[in-house]
This record gives sequence, structure tokens and C-alpha cells, in this order.
Amino acid sequence: MSRSTRRRRINDSEDEDEAVSDQDVRPSSQRRTQTSRTDAAAPAAGPSRSTNGDDAFNFDVDLRPHPLSREQVPNLKNLMTELRNQDQNIRRCIELLNDTAEQVAEAFRTHDECAELQQAELDLRELIDVQAEKAIRRRVLEEITQDLQSGLSLDDPAKRYKDEVQAHLDTYNKQTSRRKYAKNTDFHNFKNAVWVAREEGAMPPVRDLIPSENGDEDDSDDEIVAGGQTQNFRCPLSANLLEDPLTNSNCTHSYSRAAIQNYVEAGNNKCPASACTAAVSRSSLKPDPGLAKKVAAFKRREEERALARRQTSTILY
Repeated sequence: MSRSTRRRRINDSEDEDEAVSDQDVRPSSQRRTQTSRTDAAAPAAGPSRSTNGDDAFNFDVDLRPHPLSREQVPNLKNLMTELRNQDQNIRRCIELLNDTAEQVAEAFRTHDECAELQQAELDLRELIDVQAEKAIRRRVLEEITQDLQSGLSLDDPAKRYKDEVQAHLDTYNKQTSRRKYAKNTDFHNFKNAVWVAREEGAMPPVRDLIPSENGDEDDSDDEIVAGGQTQNFRCPLSANLLEDPLTNSNCTHSYSRAAIQNYVEAGNNKCPASACTAAVSRSSLKPDPGLAKKVAAFKRREEERALARRQTSTILY
């Protein structure tokens, strides 16, 4: 081999090494970028897919109502369970709202108007409305479930659900405030707590505390209305104000803890309240912290009234 030939081959090898070296020293990210660009520039492999082919999305077919049958009953029961869980959350909110309203009423009992209590009543009404809506939805789902369990197949279940729920909601929303809230236990407890903290004597029927609206004139006078009762904070055994009260779950009468425990341990098993025939036992006696708060508030009000009477007597004489 001639010297000139060897020189050309050496030069050629050096040129190749320099080219490879130039490629290797570039950052890997640059090499990946160039590769991805090259791939993007290349035409896609395989046949092109037309949106007008046989596998295209058919809105008329794929979005049509799907019928329900007995196999979908477990899914509906899961929905009803979720609605019940939501109702429990609403109940906890109502309990907190009533407790807060009672404390606010006690703190502002000498004020003629209290914006916080007015807002609390509006919030309570809204919660009761939401509670009614959840009950309507659950009832419609229960009716649909019963039909499916009996063997019926629903071709358009979504339409039936929406139509029936809306019809019931329209009926509910057309009611006056008295018809919505006057017989609601939570609303009665709210008004009673505020009344006890701010007023004296028995609370009038709740319907009388709700402003009249068009349609209320049709109310029957012989309907049972809540209110008109004075809560008794005295123990039927000791005749003193309740101390650490326990409430009988069989009749809702309450007693001072020490008095009723001694009564039961002596072998008595009948409620000591006048004219009550309900049974009483250690297992039926439950702590009543809410009642304990009311008794404490009642004591404070009685002490304030006694002090006011003494001051009035001093001024007069």
C-alpha cells in the first residue's frame, strides 16, 4: 500500500471520528428533541382513520336513554344511601344552629331586635327546605326501585325521575311558610328556645309566630298546632329545679339524677310524673345536656328578675 493511500484512509477515519464525537457531546435532551421532531415530521404508519367510518360516534344512538331493569336496583339503593347520609349532615347542621340560636337569644335577651336571630331563622328555613328536597328525591327513587323489583323495565328512567321530583318540588314550594314550618319539630324547637330565653309564660302556637300569607286563611282551626306549653324545669320527685337531669326515653319526662337513681334502686319501675304510666329503669334514663343548659339559663333569668324586684321595692319604699 502506498504512503499516499494510507494517508487518505487515516484522514477519512479521523473525519468519521470527529462526526461521531460531534453527535455524542450533544446533551441527551437535544438528541431526544431532534428524534421527536424527526418522528413528528415523518408520516404516521398505517392506514388513516376517517371520522366518517363505521366506528364514528353516533350521537343519536349512543346518547339515547338507556332502560333500567332489576339488575340496576343495587345502584339505586346506593343513591338512596347517599341521600340519607346527606340528610344526617343536614340534621347536624340544624342541631348546631339551634344550639347557637339558644345561646344568642340568651346573650341578647334584653334587646328588642336581634339581627343574628333573624338570620338564624332564615338559615334554618333554608336547611328545612333542603331537607324536604332530599326526602322528595329519596321517595322518588324508592318508587322507581319498587317498580324495578316487581319486574317492570323503564325505557327513560332519567325523564321519569326528573319529572316526578320537579312535580313534588313545585307542590312543596307553593306552600306558605306556615304550612312548611309550623309543624316542623326543628322549627318548633328553635322558636321555643328563643321564646324561653326572651319571654315569660307559655309560647303561643308556632303558626301564630309566622306572618300570615295568601292561602293561610284556608287553614282549619281544628288542626293540631305546636306551642302553648310551658316547659317544667322541676323534678317530679324533689319538686326542686332539675340538677344534672336524666330524661326517660319511654316518656320524655326528666328528673334530677340523684333523685331518680334512688327511686329506681328502691325497686320502683313506674315514671313518678303525675298521670304518667310509662316504665322507668336505669337503661331508659339518658343524660340530657341540652336540658341542663336550659335549666341553667332559667336559673339566671329567675335571679335577674328577683334582683329587679328587690331594686324596684327599694325605690318605691
